[in-house]
Parts: sequence; C-alpha cells; structure tokens
Amino acid sequence: MNTMKFYPQSVVWEITFACNMNCLHCGTAAGKKRPNELTTQEALDLIDELADLGTTEITLSGGEPLLRKDWRQLAERIVQRGINCLMITNGYAVTEEIAKDFKRLGFNNVGVSLDGTEKTHNYIRRRPQSFQRATAALRMMAETGGYHFCALSSISNLNFDDLEGIRDIIIDCGCKLWRIQMVTGTGRMSERPDQCLTLDRFPEFVAKINEFKKDDRIKIDVGENIGHYGNGGYELLDGMPFFGCYAGMRVVGIESDGAIKGCLSMPEEFVEGNIRDSSFTEIWNNPDNFAYNRRFTRETARGFCHDCKYLPLCRGGCTTTSYAASGCRADNPYCIYRMECEAGIPQPEDIDIVTDYLNRFKTVEVK
Repeated sequence: MNTMKFYPQSVVWEITFACNMNCLHCGTAAGKKRPNELTTQEALDLIDELADLGTTEITLSGGEPLLRKDWRQLAERIVQRGINCLMITNGYAVTEEIAKDFKRLGFNNVGVSLDGTEKTHNYIRRRPQSFQRATAALRMMAETGGYHFCALSSISNLNFDDLEGIRDIIIDCGCKLWRIQMVTGTGRMSERPDQCLTLDRFPEFVAKINEFKKDDRIKIDVGENIGHYGNGGYELLDGMPFFGCYAGMRVVGIESDGAIKGCLSMPEEFVEGNIRDSSFTEIWNNPDNFAYNRRFTRETARGFCHDCKYLPLCRGGCTTTSYAASGCRADNPYCIYRMECEAGIPQPEDIDIVTDYLNRFKTVEVK
C-alpha cells in the first residue's frame, strides 16, 4: 500500500439513521433518526468537498435513505458534480414515481435488499409486507428501465437455506444482478452471534456462490468479505487479485451526524472524527487516522493470518469481519484458503503468486 495514493474514491453515506424496519441482522442497529443529522446545506457542502477530493462514487444509504426528505436534492448535486450516484434501499417506500425519479435524477445503480423467500425475509426484516414491497420495487425498476439496479442479499444462518429460492425470485423479478454479502457480528447481530453464518457452513457458502456464477441468467457480485484465495477463492476472483479492505484508503463511510469511519460496517470505536469538528479533508489527510489499513504491517496480524503468504495482498480480508469474529484487524477465521489449509486440502500450484499479483496490480492505473 506504500505506493498507493489515498483518496476517497468510493463513499458510502448513511444520510439518515431513520429506518422503517427493525432488521435482525442490521450492522448499525438503525431505527430512529438521530437528533443532530446533517442539514441539507451541510450535506451539499460535503458533496462539493468530496468532489474536489476526487470522489467518483457516492452510495446513499441508511437507515432507509428514502426517509430523508431531501434525498433527491442530494442526488442532484452528486450528479451535477460528475460523481456516480447509487442507493441502497429496503424497497418498502419505492413507488412507481420514485422508480422513475431514479432514472430522471441519473442514478447509476439502485440496490434493493432481498434476504429470503417471503417468510424468511419478513421474519428478518420484522415488517409485514416487506417481501412484497421489495419484490414490487425490483419489478417497477425493471419496467422503468434506463438505469442499473440490483438485488442485495445479506447471508447468515437465518437465510442460508434460502439461497436458491432468493436467486429464483430475483430472476423472476427481472433483475439481472445479484450482490451476495455475508452478515458480520456487528450491530444487532452482536447480540445474537449464533445467527451469524457458522464457520462450518462457510465452505459450502463459497461453493454455492461459485455454482451460481455459472448461471447465465443472472450476474453475481460477490461481497468483499467472502472468499480470499485458495481453491474456492480463486474461482470467486475470476483470475483477479484480491487486495483486501480499502477502508480509509479508497473507501470511506459517513454517518448521518457527520462522523467519519473507514467503512460504515465498522463499530463506533473506528470513528476517526466528525466534519462538524474539523473538515472532511482534514480528517482524511490526518496521518494518524485509518492506521489499521494505512500503516498495516505483518505485526498487525496474528494467528494464521500472521504467517500467511497472501498477507501482503489481502491483509486479513474484511476488517469488520475479522474484528467482529476475533477482536483483531487481521485474524480472520472467515477465509476459505485458511479453512482449506487447515483441512489438508491440496492448494493450486503457483509460482510466487504474491509477486505475480503485485506485478499485475502495477499495471492498473493508480491515481
């Protein structure tokens, strides 16, 4: 990472903490609007600041972003500044008019959360009719056309057995892209760790995703906390190197009250500052911030990760996943390479794979 320029290329912005659901797996335990959320003018000024820093993508999230009344105004400013605008919504508030607004405003992608077949989805989301509203939102977007949209599924023990059913529902709704990510033991799931995906199911999870990728009816987008080299990881990567967590290097999360974290999924102890106390630029450029990634060394890691040959590449994978599971930035039990090695499964033969991948990375334009 020493040769990489750090800039907030991709921003995930919790524009409100308010939510119309009470999901069991919510990584931030969202619900009620914070009393001190950023004003419209503060938000618009922040968009301008991010644009000046080179941000190319802003994802409006929550809570439920559609509950913030000025979401259209924020989206307009994002697009005006030449930044790709995306959104993650639970779909409950999506109407035909809003589906058309996504097109009119110039959204690049809108993701709708779908976490199971009807019974499972409604159970996880704790809101009757949430399944019907989510699938209706996907159908309305398919009918509207003119922008990309996708379904997002957060997988845990609660819905692991629904994976095939979720895929079939998404295809039936006319959706062509499915993002699959794994629930972490943060937020409400920190109170029910037994409901996180158990380690014994992780290899099957990776195998299922690789199987789904062979289905030409739908494209699979794999979450950054799934895989990590090995036989199963090589398949997930499609020959592309995985460079681990980019939080605080190219990715940043903004909370609704102006707090800054490398990633919104991280717990509150990872807050680096608040834009009401100092500017975003000052927080981002502070050499002491985001040290878990910017100043990562082998000594940062422990356990299997410490001696792993892939550590210079993946740095322990997803920070949030590793920290929630082990209390360490890089001691990640959710690693298919680690599981395969511990099970004695022969690994793909490679010749200095780390050096090869790093050389390939050098061919990628890094601003």
